[in-house]
Amino acid sequence: MASELTIERVLTLVELVPRGRVVSYGDLGKMVGIGPRQVGSFMRHHSEGLTWWRITNAAGDLPAPLLAQARPHWADEGILVKRNGLGCRIADYRADLEALEAAYRKRMADTLATMGTAIPHTSNPASRALTGASITTLEELSEWRRADVGELHGMGPKALRMLDDALTEADLEWTP
Repeated sequence: MASELTIERVLTLVELVPRGRVVSYGDLGKMVGIGPRQVGSFMRHHSEGLTWWRITNAAGDLPAPLLAQARPHWADEGILVKRNGLGCRIADYRADLEALEAAYRKRMADTLATMGTAIPHTSNPASRALTGASITTLEELSEWRRADVGELHGMGPKALRMLDDALTEADLEWTP
């Protein structure tokens, strides 16, 4: 089951895709640290009121029912449909991924300040391991098994002990 914060991350990225631009499910997944299918699942269940038409597959395509609904939005934003009629040329309309990720990191820092307890700094390798796994709050960490976190590249016994202490202090615990 996905955490509320993971869903928030995906939806935040969708909100940040600029008008007239698209990104793929994989682009979003890479930034959040999840797979493209999981992004698609979140979009299917949580995208009401969002600019969902700016998220496509890796080829810039959408399923026929979604494409029919996206066409008016695309026309309004200047996104042209490919000759094959399946979607847009993602190479022509892809958002600047570096700028998108920078905006996302800033927005998430603000969001995390209100949604979760920051993880204490352990070591640089351990911090990189946690960030690479999209674990940025103690609440997210508590959704993991200790053994799985211990297997992350860069995570050592000292860092795990510090995380144990931080979870205990926050009245949280590892997932069994």
